[in-house]
Amino acid sequence: MPREPRGPGGSAAPPDLATVADLLWRVDAERTTEGRPRLTPRRIVDAAVTVVDADGLDALSMQRVATELGCTAMALYRHVPGREHLLAAMTDAACGRPPAATGAGWRAEVEAWVDALWSTYGRHPWMVRVPTVSAPVGPNELAWFEALLNPLARSGAPRGEIVALATFISGAVRDLARVATELDPAGAASYGRILAERLDPGNFPTLCALAGEPGLGEEEDGAVAPIVACGIARLLDGIENPSPAREGHR
Repeated sequence: MPREPRGPGGSAAPPDLATVADLLWRVDAERTTEGRPRLTPRRIVDAAVTVVDADGLDALSMQRVATELGCTAMALYRHVPGREHLLAAMTDAACGRPPAATGAGWRAEVEAWVDALWSTYGRHPWMVRVPTVSAPVGPNELAWFEALLNPLARSGAPRGEIVALATFISGAVRDLARVATELDPAGAASYGRILAERLDPGNFPTLCALAGEPGLGEEEDGAVAPIVACGIARLLDGIENPSPAREGHR
C-alpha cells in the first residue's frame, strides 16, 4: 500500500500543493454519470464525508472508505494519492458554495457570510480539526474567499488590508467554531461561578467585576456564537467608522 510522506517526528508531511489543487478541481468538475456506478474521485470524497459526518474524523481511513464503496483500499489510491489529499478534497466538497450576494450592502453581506460559515461548521464539525496547510486552492474554498473579499472591497477599507481582514474574519470564525465543538456545556456554564468563588479581587479586579457577564460562561449553555457575533460587529464598526488617524492611511 502506498505510504504517506512523513515529516519531522513522524507526522504526515503536507502534500504537494499542486497535486492537491489538481485533485480538488477534478472533483469539482466531475459530474454524476448514469448507468453502472464507477469508482471516481467524487464518489470517494462523498463516501469519506459521509463517514466522518456520522462517526467523526478519527473514523476516517482509506480502508474504511473502501469498505463503504465495496472496493479495496488499493483501488482508492488510483484516484486519490493519500489520506491528506482526501482530507483537503473532503473539506472543499463539504463547504459547498457560499451564499449568493443579496445586494443588501457590504456589511450585511459580511454578516451573512459569517452566519453561513458558522452553520457549515455546525453541520460538519470535523472540518475545524483538519489542519490548514495553505491558503485556499479548491474551487469551493476560493468561492467563499471571493464572497468575503467582494463586500470588504466595497467597504472603504484600505485596499492593502482587504486580504488581511478577510483572513482574520475567516480564521476567527473557524477557531471559535473549533472551541464550540470542544467546550463542555456544563463546565462552561459554571465557569463564572467557579471564578467568583476563587479569585481575589485584589489580584484579579477586572475578572471579578465581570464574573457573570456573557463570555465568562454564564450565558445559556456557554454558547460561543454570541462571542462571534460581538467580535465581528466590533470589527465591522471599525471598518465602517475608522478613527481620524486611520483615515489618514487610506
